[in-house]
Amino acid sequence: MKRRKLYWVLQFSGWFAWTLNEALLYTMQYGWRWAWLYAFVGNISLAVLLTHQYKQITQKYQWQNYPLFKLLRINLQALLVMASILLAFNLPLDFALLQENYEVKLNTFIILQYLFNFMKPLAIWQLIFFFFQYSQRKLEIERQNDQLERTIQETEGKILRAQMNPHFVFNALNSIRALITEDPSKAKKGINQLSKLLRSSLLTERKKTIPLSEEIETILDYLSLEKIRYEDRLYWEVQIPKEHLKAEVPPMILQTLVENAIKHGISHSVKGGSIQIQAHKVGNLLHAYVINPGTIKTKESETGVGMKNSIARLKILFGETAQLRLKPFDKNQVIAELIIPYLVP
Repeated sequence: MKRRKLYWVLQFSGWFAWTLNEALLYTMQYGWRWAWLYAFVGNISLAVLLTHQYKQITQKYQWQNYPLFKLLRINLQALLVMASILLAFNLPLDFALLQENYEVKLNTFIILQYLFNFMKPLAIWQLIFFFFQYSQRKLEIERQNDQLERTIQETEGKILRAQMNPHFVFNALNSIRALITEDPSKAKKGINQLSKLLRSSLLTERKKTIPLSEEIETILDYLSLEKIRYEDRLYWEVQIPKEHLKAEVPPMILQTLVENAIKHGISHSVKGGSIQIQAHKVGNLLHAYVINPGTIKTKESETGVGMKNSIARLKILFGETAQLRLKPFDKNQVIAELIIPYLVP
């Protein structure tokens, strides 16, 4: 409604200004006549009617989609038609009102002079109209592209999360399977832990980010599940200042790093070892670390499903600001470093 109202305001005010200018020129040259007022109202009405019909036709037949030369040709034809209608209205009127002032007879030169006089404001109107049409179309295309990009990113994020959950469940079931024959009571306890983890996973399935405190709870549940399998070979330490626990992180992002630490670190060590989970704020960024025993001999750990999906999710959520790196910490330890914007609710 606002755009329609603005359109009509600009229509009448623009043609009013043009027609008033013409009326003032006639008054200065020939003196005041009431006939100027009638011609003034008639020209405004006719110009508004013609340009509005032109607008309706261009939108109905989608002229803006025509090739350039066809667009120029058809607009020139429309310009000549509108100018000719204004000429047909004004020329007889002028000669009837000003016949005593004319010293020359009607000829081709005078007709062309009138025609070009009307073509100038009409051509300006056409240019303005197509400029706004083009701008509006460009904005609409940009909005559609933005919406499409957001939809694609949300879909990709859901697919990646859907891929991560089966991957996590598969690893957890492997841990429980190993206990079924060895210690059924521990296997039962493991099933209960897995059930708790799956409930937590389902609750966060539709969220892009969750508080770091919730992510740590999920990690502790997961470590408790793995503790049933690894017993004294696995222990852990969480070093995160309390004030940073409210920071927002993607669900399961740190849990994937912990899972990776057990798969490529603890499981390969006879003595096992400690997994350290740390986080602190640096400027406007949250730095989180998972440190585990082991060494990096190949890049296999960085090309696994969990790591690849984590990197892809971070890129979708935060762009180039987010980073996820896996590198040696010392001779006997590996560190996974996560860097994301520090976001709080």
